[in-house]
Amino acid sequence: MVNANEWLYEKIPVNQRAQATNLYIYRQCQSGHTVHQYNCNNCVNKTNCSTAPTFQFYGILLEGELDLNDFVNLQQLYIYGTGQNQDQQQKLTSLKIDKCNKLERIAINYNSTFIYNLFGENDSNFNRIKSQVDRLTSIIRNVKGVNLSDLKLAAKKIEEENLENQLVNTKNKLNEDNQLWLELLLETQQEVLQNDNAFARKQLEKVKKRLSKVLTAEEIQDFLGKKVEINELEIELNNLKIQESQND
Repeated sequence: MVNANEWLYEKIPVNQRAQATNLYIYRQCQSGHTVHQYNCNNCVNKTNCSTAPTFQFYGILLEGELDLNDFVNLQQLYIYGTGQNQDQQQKLTSLKIDKCNKLERIAINYNSTFIYNLFGENDSNFNRIKSQVDRLTSIIRNVKGVNLSDLKLAAKKIEEENLENQLVNTKNKLNEDNQLWLELLLETQQEVLQNDNAFARKQLEKVKKRLSKVLTAEEIQDFLGKKVEINELEIELNNLKIQESQND
């Protein structure tokens, strides 16, 4: 685990940050292994990063504050952990993006420490996400009267809101035919998640190939990833309900 700002200073020079439009930070390596799996070369003090405008880093665990205010043209930010265990989660406590006025998409997945000081007030997207953060903060402050199901349900609703917002924004850039393909992508992904079979996966690949003409691979994967997150939260909620009913 490394200090987030020290890591950033080492990996991306200040004079390159204004050129960046996409920043991806993954707990896993490209092969899907987590950092502690030393049999994977990507997990042993190695990262993969492309040059601006897209930077990608794998096998990274960050802690503390991450100041991205030099990334004035940043449009997409993804910071991913990989699971419920503490050693699989990011540990950021503060994310500074007040000057990232072009930021359209942000995803922070499996961060074990509540992130505060997130956003300024000068953008509707920031205000929307800040409102979501405020809702979670309210729940956390009243934790004595809240169970884990409440937190999971709030997180699920936020993920659904983010997906819907992203869907609307993306549809506005597409013609009617491609809008239907995008809806089909999400429907097919849901089918794969609920009834994993060869036919559904084959259909999903066809839809992804069709959409690749109008969306980047990162945009497509982001939609799929959000559906996975919502599905995982739904499963966790159902399991919690079963446990609660058994304890009654």
